[in-house]
Amino acid sequence: MLENLVVIDANFILLPFQFKINYLYDIESNLEGRTVFILFKQILDELEAKRLREPNATKFIMNLKSGLSYLESNNEKYNFVYNRLTKSDEETTDDFLVRNCKELKEKEKRVYLASNDADLRRKVRKIGVSTIFLRQKKFLSFD
Repeated sequence: MLENLVVIDANFILLPFQFKINYLYDIESNLEGRTVFILFKQILDELEAKRLREPNATKFIMNLKSGLSYLESNNEKYNFVYNRLTKSDEETTDDFLVRNCKELKEKEKRVYLASNDADLRRKVRKIGVSTIFLRQKKFLSFD
């Protein structure tokens, strides 16, 4: 049976409330086979650090809270893997994601990165990882 690994980037966590999009459902219904969503501790740490750095960014904090509660409320419905890995001191979060996508790709055939960061998507496409991103604020695009 085909298995898809979908690595979720920080900006995807903020989507449900921001754009009223059920991205877990959209991704799973567009991919053939079993889909496993991977959430790295590094991504959650990055979002938490931003929340602490910008305590007055009420819109960001609201989107973050609703994004995290969206993940929690869908935890039973979808296959989630919470990976405890974090980046090394010399790495950026983007480097961390590229490295981990590459390692997953070496083990599995179908790895996707769900991200709206164009630079990051370009980097992972170079190593053969497919990407999923939001287009026109309402459609998911797969490439």
